[in-house]
Amino acid sequence: MITTLRRDIVTDDPRYEIDKARKVYVYKNLHRNCYSVKQDGLVKMHADSICLWDASFRVGQKGREKVLKEQRKNVHAGVTGYIDTDWDSHSSSPTNFRGVIYNPYSHKTFVCADIADRSAWLPVFHSPRVRLSHVKGKARIDAEESDSLAK
Repeated sequence: MITTLRRDIVTDDPRYEIDKARKVYVYKNLHRNCYSVKQDGLVKMHADSICLWDASFRVGQKGREKVLKEQRKNVHAGVTGYIDTDWDSHSSSPTNFRGVIYNPYSHKTFVCADIADRSAWLPVFHSPRVRLSHVKGKARIDAEESDSLAK
């Protein structure tokens, strides 16, 4: 469920409408402290939180290499999936979810980071459902466990 929309584009242009039957690409907006939602190469909206289903975690290798070389952040990683409008309609949040992070300086991929031992953090590439949100002003990603989200 998209809980807080920050729709900056006020237009009747149909190009800016999100087709919920197609995947979107969501990434952390470094300037607005929110998530940007792209489809068809256009940023269609901004959101403080958003839920996706059939989600894949993507890292652009060349973008990561540029971050490592220049020591400066750029957008090169995000999550693709279909917007999930049902997540928040359940009476309770799923109990089988894990925290996921991405840090280009320490990992090549997104990793499960909900245990203290950093050497045990495992790469994650897919999840049935993902919630991207903010907790105390800091970005947070929670992913439902699956076979590719190892325990």
